[in-house]
Amino acid sequence: MFLGLLLNAQSGRVGIKTTNPKETLDVNGTTYTNSLYLRNPGEPTMTGGSFMATSENALQVYDPNLESSGLFNYLKLSLTGVSGTGITDYDTKIDANNFLVVVHNYAFKMNDGSTNVALDYGDNGTNDNRQGSPDVVAFKSNGTWHIRSRFTNSRFIALTSANPARVYNNFTVDLYLMAYKRLITKQNINESTTDLGGTNGSAKTISKPSGF
Repeated sequence: MFLGLLLNAQSGRVGIKTTNPKETLDVNGTTYTNSLYLRNPGEPTMTGGSFMATSENALQVYDPNLESSGLFNYLKLSLTGVSGTGITDYDTKIDANNFLVVVHNYAFKMNDGSTNVALDYGDNGTNDNRQGSPDVVAFKSNGTWHIRSRFTNSRFIALTSANPARVYNNFTVDLYLMAYKRLITKQNINESTTDLGGTNGSAKTISKPSGF
């Protein structure tokens, strides 16, 4: 056994319970250890890093610089020159079959960077102390993720000291998105539709996803 171990070590590979190791260390059996140390496994930070993930029977390091292998991507999308009606349908071109996109946060500003933005409910030009509900979502359409960012029944307005005091154009919308890569198929949860039947939903539930 020691002779075989020595010969394999000289070839750059060590096998345990195998005479034909496929990797630097090839263990044909169950391993037990108190500690497992990985050389430079990567620690995700603001400046980049690597992510660990399972794929079939292997533990792999994914390069975050490769879009096809990142577990998730944090994106800031800034849309300028937005009218007072907001954004109805913006195509991000992100593949809906391979990614799940979530709007993490958002902000409405003027194109000059100021945040002096208000809402005009009903587009009536008066300050009636009312505003619509935010309608900021990511949705799938024709195989890609789209963005809607507006307020229902309201228009964006910019309060200025000049006359007229309300401006209805030239806004900036900052969107902070999380794009999750669909890597581990057994963890993916299928979309679910449940009819509440006019009730408050307290007696309704979806089936537990496989693997949970």
